[in-house]
Amino acid sequence: MLALAHEAGLEDAHHVAGRTLAERYFADRTDGLRPSSGEDLLVATT
Repeated sequence: MLALAHEAGLEDAHHVAGRTLAERYFADRTDGLRPSSGEDLLVATT
């Protein structure tokens, strides 16, 4: 993912794992809602 981003000209690219998102934004939910295990993100700028 990162290699493709760099090849496309995106200079500052970061991978954010779905696990990290779940820990950061869903940890305190009482209903047990969690994101899909395939929800990784690429955050990038040109």
